Amino acid sequence: MSRRIKNILIIVGLSIMLAFLFAMPAYAVGDENDGGNYIGPKGCKFCHIEYYNNWIKTNHSRTFDRLVERGESTNASCLPCHTTGWDAGTKTYKFKDVTCEVCHSSGDISNKIAQNVINIIYSQEDMSMENISQEDKQAILSMINLTKKSMVRNLTSELCGRCHQGKHRPTYEEWNKSDHKISLKTLKDNPNARDACMKCMGTEYFLAQEREKPTLNTATLGITCQRCHNVHNPQEKDLLRTSKKILCESCHTMESSKPGEAPHHSQSEMRRSMGGVDSDTYIYQPNAACADCHRYTRKYNQTGANEEGITGHTFNIEFNVCLKCHEGFPSAEEAETFVKKQQEDIMGHYNYSLIKVNDAGNLTKTISGEKRAVYYRVYNQSIFNMQLVSSDASKGAHNPKYAEELINKAEVKADNILRGKPDATMDLPGFGILSGIMTLLLSVLVLTMKNRK
Repeated sequence: MSRRIKNILIIVGLSIMLAFLFAMPAYAVGDENDGGNYIGPKGCKFCHIEYYNNWIKTNHSRTFDRLVERGESTNASCLPCHTTGWDAGTKTYKFKDVTCEVCHSSGDISNKIAQNVINIIYSQEDMSMENISQEDKQAILSMINLTKKSMVRNLTSELCGRCHQGKHRPTYEEWNKSDHKISLKTLKDNPNARDACMKCMGTEYFLAQEREKPTLNTATLGITCQRCHNVHNPQEKDLLRTSKKILCESCHTMESSKPGEAPHHSQSEMRRSMGGVDSDTYIYQPNAACADCHRYTRKYNQTGANEEGITGHTFNIEFNVCLKCHEGFPSAEEAETFVKKQQEDIMGHYNYSLIKVNDAGNLTKTISGEKRAVYYRVYNQSIFNMQLVSSDASKGAHNPKYAEELINKAEVKADNILRGKPDATMDLPGFGILSGIMTLLLSVLVLTMKNRK
């Protein structure tokens, strides 16, 4: 290749890179005027009073006020995400705030619909569908000529990502890096997957009526924003569908799996110290919700160094989050070192014990006759405890003592099988502690009786 051609290719390459660079928005794209006729929140309120009353309690109904407070109410970089029906050409908008029509598109199909809504609704401020008879209601709806086609229902994360992106609030970019983004592909790649798995792994399935639920073959969306958030639910912080205490655990659970069944995503059981066979209970960080650790957040320009915001939607652990509660760690690095050492110790114990459990499984396969059922029952209990630890996927970090307890009890059961005594009695959960308490109480009683004499 000649030097001249190389120079040309370099220039072309740089030109393409610059084109991409300048094409990347410095701010979120925001809402765009779809060319329809906007009727505004009061127009939607006429039929959807419940949704309107919920919307008015959310931050979406106050987004323009935020700009006013910051002196940015005319900033064309901010307005697309703080108004409805933004027109980039004319630098104008139809309504203030993030209203229904930002997500559902303009509320009309024809000029007649929009004009009738505006004439009827906005001329009578207090008018709503709650205050009129059924006959009058049908007459007004007939005049408006409103059809089901008038509303768009978009369940993609790209809808939310039009505004929840960029250096101020990079939620969409973070979600794009998360396992939630690829949840549907992950599910479809699993040969054991069933349609019902989409209750957790698919937004369409979760929100659809029973007779309208998609199948694995027809589903197009995995876990999008709307699976965890409900913009019509102002009762929960961050518009979550339910309390953050139970939201994650409603899906990250092994769903009452028993020995003989392989548990999947047992994070809830590990956190709550439950589900294991013959295991003691170890309560660990009871006041911490999953999101408290898996959603480290940082405001844009928090320290004045112009650093990007962090919304925590990769759901990966950022060890700075430890410093919010654990003041004993001088730095995020120290916290990471501690956690990883703890995980290393637990998994070392796990891998050592797994060899013994597998040996017990191999021995169990050779047993025949009446004892076969006993051997298999105990082996299934042993391997179940081990699987409970592995399917949690935190390497014990979600509950270190409980992870160790499960491994210990699995190892004891495996030892019993290898000794030819699978049904040998085990210490009852908590028996050591209970016997200690009973001994202490007996000693106190004896001393009390002596003093009375």
